[in-house]
Amino acid sequence: APDGTPWSDQAMALKERIERESDGRIRFVPYLGGQLGGEIETLRSMQRGRIQAWGGSVGAITSIVPELQLLEFPYLFLDDDEVDYILDEILFEPFSELMSKRNLILHSWNENGWRHFGSKRRPILTPGDLRGFKVRSQESSLHLDMWRAWGAQPVPISTTEVMSALQTGLVDGFDQSTLYASATGWYQAIDHFVLSGHMYQAAAIIFSKSFWDTLPPDLQEIILGNPKAEAETGRTGVRAIEPELHELLEVEGVTVHRLNEEQRREFAKAMGPLHNKFRDEVGIDLFDRMQTALTEYREQRAER
Repeated sequence: APDGTPWSDQAMALKERIERESDGRIRFVPYLGGQLGGEIETLRSMQRGRIQAWGGSVGAITSIVPELQLLEFPYLFLDDDEVDYILDEILFEPFSELMSKRNLILHSWNENGWRHFGSKRRPILTPGDLRGFKVRSQESSLHLDMWRAWGAQPVPISTTEVMSALQTGLVDGFDQSTLYASATGWYQAIDHFVLSGHMYQAAAIIFSKSFWDTLPPDLQEIILGNPKAEAETGRTGVRAIEPELHELLEVEGVTVHRLNEEQRREFAKAMGPLHNKFRDEVGIDLFDRMQTALTEYREQRAER
């Protein structure tokens, strides 16, 4: 995560707490802004034991834990309340177990946020606007298939290479959260930003299990702290500045659009087959468990 963002603030707060509570037995050294490479590259470094902890998007972790693609199904969640309930109450334990089998320890959920469309020259307001459009895609099969379902030409590019790809014309757009697009300066290479909210993207703080298993129980407990409180800190920081960032983009010359319900339905139509395809990949039991929980939660909210 770039410096000067809610993510870096949280990393520094973790550093202060862990070093204080461990009486200096743990030294916490954060590397911000892609200093050690992109998301996939640093995940692989952690697998090789060169990095002990990592924070980044769920989309990147799917390269190791493909079941996490479940959280990124386009047009799956309706709002933040649904997201928080499903992640905290329904899926934290199952994904903790899945990550442990892949030599990862899930510390806490974090937030990249709702992803939106950024583009040069013309806004992306209908699926037709994406036909033949060269767009940067996250390096994930779900993301790539999503773009193809809308008729776009996705190009998988690491986060550290996106700005140059936009400037050279390798791609003409991307999807990303408002905060990330602002913090990285990607907005400087686009003309339009469409608040599509087509995908919620969680993030996570994770540890190498190989490193974790070398720690005595008291240090493991200190590092874990309160995962739910940590998740709340991350979400609150990201969500609080969203309206300010929309204004910032406008001030910087980017036209901000918001999809209406009819436009959102047009984009969502193409996602049904995609959900069916990846339902098998993430696990039918896990998918059905989440869908049941979502249905019950929506019914409870409707009765209030």
